[in-house]
Amino acid sequence: MPRTKSNPVGRMFFQYNLNTNESTCKVPNCKNPVRTGNHSGNLENHIKQYHKEEYGILLREKEKNNSTYPTENGSTINKRQKIEKTGPLDKMIIISKKTLTNVRLDKKTVVDACVQLVTTNGRPFQLLDDSGFKMIMNPIFNAIGDGFRMNSHNIKKHINEHAEIDCVTRLNRSIIGVNIQYFKDEKLNIKTIGMTELFNCHTSEYLKQVLINILRKFNIDNRQVFSITCDNGANIVKMVRILNDTDEVHEDDGASSGSDSDEIESPISGDTDYLTESQLNTVLLEGEDFSDFSADDLQNEIVAAMSYNEQDPLTQCVRCSAHTLQLCIENGLKVEVIKSLLTKARKVVKVLRTQSYAALLKCLKQAVLDNATRWDTTYLMLVRLYELKKFCDDHHQINNDLKISDTNWQRFNNLIETLQPAYMASKKLQRSNLTLGDFYGVWIQTKQKLNRIGSALSIAIFNNMETRESKLLENDIFIAAIYLDPRYMCLLTDLNKKKAVDYLLKVWDLKNALTSVGNTVESNLLEQHNSEDDITDTNNEDDDDFEGYLRTRATNSSQNSQNSISTINSSQGSNSILNSKLEDFGNINRLSYKEDIVNFWSENKNEMPELYQLAQILMAVPATQVSVERSFSGLKFILSDLRNAIGHDILENILIIRGNANTN
Repeated sequence: MPRTKSNPVGRMFFQYNLNTNESTCKVPNCKNPVRTGNHSGNLENHIKQYHKEEYGILLREKEKNNSTYPTENGSTINKRQKIEKTGPLDKMIIISKKTLTNVRLDKKTVVDACVQLVTTNGRPFQLLDDSGFKMIMNPIFNAIGDGFRMNSHNIKKHINEHAEIDCVTRLNRSIIGVNIQYFKDEKLNIKTIGMTELFNCHTSEYLKQVLINILRKFNIDNRQVFSITCDNGANIVKMVRILNDTDEVHEDDGASSGSDSDEIESPISGDTDYLTESQLNTVLLEGEDFSDFSADDLQNEIVAAMSYNEQDPLTQCVRCSAHTLQLCIENGLKVEVIKSLLTKARKVVKVLRTQSYAALLKCLKQAVLDNATRWDTTYLMLVRLYELKKFCDDHHQINNDLKISDTNWQRFNNLIETLQPAYMASKKLQRSNLTLGDFYGVWIQTKQKLNRIGSALSIAIFNNMETRESKLLENDIFIAAIYLDPRYMCLLTDLNKKKAVDYLLKVWDLKNALTSVGNTVESNLLEQHNSEDDITDTNNEDDDDFEGYLRTRATNSSQNSQNSISTINSSQGSNSILNSKLEDFGNINRLSYKEDIVNFWSENKNEMPELYQLAQILMAVPATQVSVERSFSGLKFILSDLRNAIGHDILENILIIRGNANTN
């Protein structure tokens, strides 16, 4: 934004043309009226040289402008007085009243603000004892009266009053985090209900008991836990040997596996100590007590604990979609040829990051070195290295370490093209409101892109995804969620559709049994939209490859499943009406993959009320662990090197308040 002109010469005597950048003198009969630009000094010199009378008028106007300055109350003061009064920061600092009156603050607001400082904002307790803080707050405390004060000691009491699956270790303190997801008023709610410090060995039995205790705090019935999402137990099973061996716990590398869900979100990479699959397998093989314990056993035991009173339990574990995708990519990158190529790339990047070359790259983008256990950083490293191809070609004669053959450059480019769809997919899976249907759409679309690329790496990742997809489709919750998603229902086989209907009938029975404990669905209506018009427009305009693929699958599915589920659950007479509705829903017109499934069910809640209630349950199933990983992202601010002696109760309450700070 240009500086405001204080010299009035331009507006008094000239007309400026922005297009030609010329100022034309408005004084009649001017001999040289056109001047380039509109600089006030040049324009004033013109008036002084050619128009003596007008120059005198200009000087009087300038003196008038410099002599007075308007104030806020409408009066004027001498500009010299104004300068002496305010100084050079007068535009940044507004001089106001010496005392404040009618400030709207009460005791509760002050307490809430102080609690937010040390929880959500991560400030230390000692802030409340700082002299600057007291200078600001003591007048407010005195105005409230009754000896009210806030300090580093009593703030802990207020934190406790405010704070009525995953594990992380920081500064040798292990914490299990539990988030819950549910739909209310047609909105997905994510709440943190537990950030409990662990003191015993991380056996499945101990973690199971901790989880049950957390649920009991909130009077959550075991049967209300519909699903548990975790990344195959690799970030929950913490072996005694690893925890007690401080040499093997490094905060800076995340104890990481690029396959864990937090590896797609850099802000939390330093706060976890997950085990890679190879590390986990090594521990399992070496441990005497855990030699037969697999990563999925923990999930199964927790599920059993949640439903120990049920003859036919419905609680199931759902594999973290982000973690599943990362495993596929990690396995694909284990090919020796690719590993050798990446080693070459890292060698060149290390040279580019030396001080001498970093100085030469000052005007370009700096080279990025990856974390070998995080494949997404490997992708970013290759992208940046390829951007520096010309620089390497220009300097390889000086330093042979920068020499990369044309063949290897082409291979780097092929790796980038192969990893790009997977990288974009991992970013999409970071959404906090991701449904299982959303995940499956991203999964299938990524598979298609990889299959079209046809490189050795893309085929390896594609084959891994095919293998793991078969495991996903063995999960009743997963196929039930896809069945109630008209965008991707066409991807299910007839057998899976039968299983989905059968499972949804069981979910309906359980839901009805739990109505007495308040597990009913709210009936508040959202603003209605014309979904039919939206869907039609989308189908007409978005005729891309993925849409065409889904359209073909939908056509084939409808031809092969006319009577595919007509006899299912015939023994469940009480559910015969719902059974028919579920079967009819299997023939619904396919929805474009770009449509929002939440909006679809909001607009069809009156036409299909029972299915709408089931969809609310299935759409609330967490597809990833991203929400709880984000809850851990602030742990380094709360539990810092200089603040690691916080009691476990206070620490839990701080983390719970922080985790729920941005939720409704």
